[in-house]
Amino acid sequence: MSLLLAAENQPPRTVLKNNPHLLRYLDGWIRAGRQPPEYLEQLSRDLRYRKRINVVYPVGDPIFIHVYSRRPDQRPMYVAIQPAGREKLGKLLDLVDELIIDLVDEELEFRSPEDQEKVLRGLLEKVVELRPGMRLGDYELAGKRASRKLIVGYETYKVLEYNLVLEKVRLGPLEPFIRDPYIEDVSCDGVGPVFVEHKVFGSCETNLKFNSEDELDKFIRRLSERCGRPVTFRNPIVDASLPDGSRINIVYGSELSMRGSNFTIRKFAA
Repeated sequence: MSLLLAAENQPPRTVLKNNPHLLRYLDGWIRAGRQPPEYLEQLSRDLRYRKRINVVYPVGDPIFIHVYSRRPDQRPMYVAIQPAGREKLGKLLDLVDELIIDLVDEELEFRSPEDQEKVLRGLLEKVVELRPGMRLGDYELAGKRASRKLIVGYETYKVLEYNLVLEKVRLGPLEPFIRDPYIEDVSCDGVGPVFVEHKVFGSCETNLKFNSEDELDKFIRRLSERCGRPVTFRNPIVDASLPDGSRINIVYGSELSMRGSNFTIRKFAA
């Protein structure tokens, strides 16, 4: 039985039912002997005066944010709670890409991000078959090459759908920051954690972290391409707009920065 259900000020049962990754995260937090976070649909600026922070709030299904205090000499921690990603389901996501490529015999053109998302969801439906009772991450592959089907449970299907759209249409690991209306700035100064400036909680360290220069450079190249302004060693500085109107500044490589590639996002108030 989940320890979370016995705690006060927790997400409604319907929210937990629709977002099992949130239930697992919060249950694991409590089982580690930590104080259950307070669930809030919206944040009040009065929260900034609390001595200790420990709150969870939604930024649009299936993403939730957990902000909590650490030692006095440390920034608050900002954790984006999302369905499992490539770190757990990378092989399965690669298989989905392969099956979709087999279906498409020419390069697709899209009128808008919404059109692209609709097409991707439709392609996923064609290559996946649901089977009740299968656990998250379990799968079977059936059929011959031209008509192969990936057999998964409902939760795995929803996780694949989320990650497919996240990678192909949205901004990947930056999506929680873009959705969060309380974020003003996002900054990555090189290898290491990404930081955000929060309207209520101030400067926070996030759980998004780049562990190597290669990982960061690869991400920045992909991000700049998504913005329509690809960076190169000959063109290492890019200023561009993100789909939501936010401004992004990208510096690529170590020629201009001692810490290597970096980026800053300035969000505009809604």
